[in-house]
Amino acid sequence: MTDFSTYYPLWGRQLLAEFANINWQYGLALKTPVFEITEAEKRYGSWQAATRIIRISVRLITGHSWDITCQILKHEMAHQICSELFFEADGGHGPLFEKACNLLGLPAPFRRASGDLPEIAGTGPAENQQTEKGRQFIRRIGKLLALAGSNNEHEAALAMEKASQLMARHNLQQVQEDAQSEFTSLIINSKSKRLESWQHKICAILLRFFYVKVVTASLYDPLTNTLHKTIELFGRQENVAIAEYCYAFLAGQLASLWQQNRTKASGKGIRARNSYYLGLLQGFYDKLLAKEVLTVRPRPEKRETDRSANTEMAVLIRAEERELDQFVGMRFPRLRRRSGSGAMIYRDTYEQGRTDGGQIVLHKGVADQGGEQGLLLP
Repeated sequence: MTDFSTYYPLWGRQLLAEFANINWQYGLALKTPVFEITEAEKRYGSWQAATRIIRISVRLITGHSWDITCQILKHEMAHQICSELFFEADGGHGPLFEKACNLLGLPAPFRRASGDLPEIAGTGPAENQQTEKGRQFIRRIGKLLALAGSNNEHEAALAMEKASQLMARHNLQQVQEDAQSEFTSLIINSKSKRLESWQHKICAILLRFFYVKVVTASLYDPLTNTLHKTIELFGRQENVAIAEYCYAFLAGQLASLWQQNRTKASGKGIRARNSYYLGLLQGFYDKLLAKEVLTVRPRPEKRETDRSANTEMAVLIRAEERELDQFVGMRFPRLRRRSGSGAMIYRDTYEQGRTDGGQIVLHKGVADQGGEQGLLLP
């Protein structure tokens, strides 16, 4: 069995930092407790009101994403709120505990008594009728994207356009039916201390065309004691799955196309490569924009009922946007928007990439992918 005891002080300091950040994010005034790393096998975390200790287990830290550790930390902070702000003596999981969880934006699966982690941490969304409908939608999109890999340019273009129409229609239908497909978050870990300009550009593409919200943040790696930059996707379950696939596909295409075309690029080194990457992504962005089908648009000179229907649909779409913003706000209540200063590029190489980017076609299926899929939280 690996001895992690030398890590305990490092993990304790990070838990202190997470506690302070959660306190600030949610506008709380909790006093800092004592943190203790334990080797308990049965409990992932606990709050000891008498001694003001929050205990977090080694099994949790080493066996799961740090994001899961932070959710368990929030659970114990909810107990602390009950003890020190609500003055609840029994420390149970009743109405006051639920109120405390709401203050911390704690997802429902992490509100139950400590012991087993929620199934969502390891196995994905629970089976239900709406989730199955979402999976059917993902499979249909996957088939269309596979067709988009055709060597026949006309067939590929038609497949891309059809996929775009299907996504727009599905999301419109979800809004119309007030469907219960739950919002989800998924973390893409860059495994790096910084995000490149091209990664931010992919995020802009996902935000604009794939019905998700995108937040860049950081996630602690307890085994290397480093912070990695992350990209977190928020949206309906099926939209998040497709957006994750598109991120991985585009990232892979950049490297592949650069290897094929680097001899034609002006400039040298990383700056030349990034210039080409940004050009590729801008070309792909322009292509999606040109093919975008507006399913909700003003229809002049139509009957009043048509105009009324369009107005009603616009209201529903704005309501959906607000609900998703509220869901994002549960995780990042003090989210700040920052604008980048812009990357230094070689203009000729950028334009060459932009031309090549117009030829990018999504060509792999979405469903049943292997490897790390990120963290899904309902």
